[in-house]
Amino acid sequence: MRSVGVEEELLLVHARSGEPLALAGAVLAAADRSVGRRPDDEGEPEHAFEKELQKEQVEFATEPVTEMGELQEEIIRCRAEARRHAASAGALVAALATSPLPALPSLNPGERYAWLGEQFGLTAQEQLTCGCHVHVSVESDEEGVAVLD
Repeated sequence: MRSVGVEEELLLVHARSGEPLALAGAVLAAADRSVGRRPDDEGEPEHAFEKELQKEQVEFATEPVTEMGELQEEIIRCRAEARRHAASAGALVAALATSPLPALPSLNPGERYAWLGEQFGLTAQEQLTCGCHVHVSVESDEEGVAVLD
């Protein structure tokens, strides 16, 4: 039986105007507080959320599951948690491919995001796009190559 997991990037928006808000840090801090994590704690958090390229986004990752009903429940659970954390920071979350309103996104700090900003130039500086990635397990490297081919 194959396992499947989803990573989804959510846009953080103002409740009335729908404008993107650079509140990822506040949303992630709320997620940290929900599991008793302090700002100075080391290591990976015990929740499903992390920052993404832009401060106007947060990302969640479901646990890998083998039943599609379980995956649906995981996505619903993660979106509901994201909604609660965003509300505590004064925002809503939206599962959209991109902002329907004009936006000037701001890169999150960090070496990886700085590198992406350099490599992708204006695209990274001006685009505010969100992805939904579905990960499916494969049995072997050969099967993985065959799938990619």
